[in-house]
Amino acid sequence: MNQSFYHFSQTLRNSAKIGQDPEATLAELIFKDSDFPKYSQDFQEISDYIELNSRYSDYVASFDAMWEKYRY
Repeated sequence: MNQSFYHFSQTLRNSAKIGQDPEATLAELIFKDSDFPKYSQDFQEISDYIELNSRYSDYVASFDAMWEKYRY
């Protein structure tokens, strides 16, 4: 994990899949969120941020799947 989770998530952005692919949609939401912890690699910090922000409430499972991809 040399890059932040934010930078990893941006590799999953795909405007053609927004609304169809939960990971692409989550990546787009993260991109548009100016308060997202962009330089963090810490699971707890990012997970807390996702879970405590209502805009991400439908994407907690998608975050978990993305984190697994990010870790490996």
